[in-house]
Amino acid sequence: MHLVVTAHTATGPQSHQRTTPEAALEKAHELTDDGHQHVVITDITGRDYEPTQFDSLFVNPGN
Repeated sequence: MHLVVTAHTATGPQSHQRTTPEAALEKAHELTDDGHQHVVITDITGRDYEPTQFDSLFVNPGN
Protein backbone atom coordinates (compact mmCIF):
# COMPACT_ATOMS: atom_id res chain seq x y z
CA MET A 1 0.00 0.00 0.00
CA HIS A 2 1.27 3.47 -0.87
CA LEU A 3 0.27 6.28 1.49
CA VAL A 4 1.46 9.87 1.77
CA VAL A 5 1.21 11.80 5.02
CA THR A 6 1.25 15.57 4.49
CA ALA A 7 1.30 18.48 6.93
CA HIS A 8 1.43 22.21 6.34
CA THR A 9 4.36 23.63 8.26
CA ALA A 10 5.72 27.15 8.72
CA THR A 11 8.19 26.47 5.90
CA GLY A 12 5.67 24.86 3.52
CA PRO A 13 4.18 21.42 2.97
CA GLN A 14 6.01 18.41 4.37
CA SER A 15 5.24 14.94 2.98
CA HIS A 16 6.25 11.47 4.12
CA GLN A 17 5.61 8.18 2.32
CA ARG A 18 4.52 5.10 4.28
CA THR A 19 3.61 1.56 3.19
CA THR A 20 1.22 0.49 5.95
CA PRO A 21 -1.88 2.14 7.40
CA GLU A 22 -0.44 1.84 10.90
CA ALA A 23 2.81 3.58 9.93
CA ALA A 24 0.92 6.36 8.13
CA LEU A 25 -1.32 6.96 11.13
CA GLU A 26 1.67 6.98 13.49
CA LYS A 27 3.42 9.61 11.32
CA ALA A 28 0.23 11.70 11.14
CA HIS A 29 0.01 11.70 14.95
CA GLU A 30 3.70 12.68 15.21
CA LEU A 31 3.15 15.63 12.87
CA THR A 32 0.02 16.72 14.75
CA ASP A 33 1.80 16.40 18.09
CA ASP A 34 4.59 18.61 16.70
CA GLY A 35 1.99 21.32 16.14
CA HIS A 36 1.70 21.11 12.36
CA GLN A 37 -1.56 22.13 10.70
CA HIS A 38 -3.83 20.35 8.21
CA VAL A 39 -2.35 16.86 8.53
CA VAL A 40 -3.85 14.44 6.00
CA ILE A 41 -3.18 10.93 4.77
CA THR A 42 -3.57 10.45 1.02
CA ASP A 43 -4.20 7.01 -0.46
CA ILE A 44 -3.18 5.73 -3.90
CA THR A 45 -6.42 7.03 -5.46
CA GLY A 46 -5.69 10.57 -4.26
CA ARG A 47 -8.30 10.65 -1.51
CA ASP A 48 -7.37 12.63 1.60
CA TYR A 49 -8.31 11.51 5.11
CA GLU A 50 -8.01 13.29 8.43
CA PRO A 51 -6.09 11.08 10.92
CA THR A 52 -9.19 10.21 13.00
CA GLN A 53 -11.18 9.31 9.89
CA PHE A 54 -8.29 7.22 8.53
CA ASP A 55 -7.99 5.42 11.87
CA SER A 56 -11.67 4.47 11.95
CA LEU A 57 -11.70 3.32 8.33
CA PHE A 58 -8.37 1.50 7.94
CA VAL A 59 -6.61 0.87 11.25
CA ASN A 60 -9.38 0.25 13.79
CA PRO A 61 -12.61 -0.27 11.83
CA GLY A 62 -15.64 -1.03 13.95
CA ASN A 63 -14.23 0.58 17.11
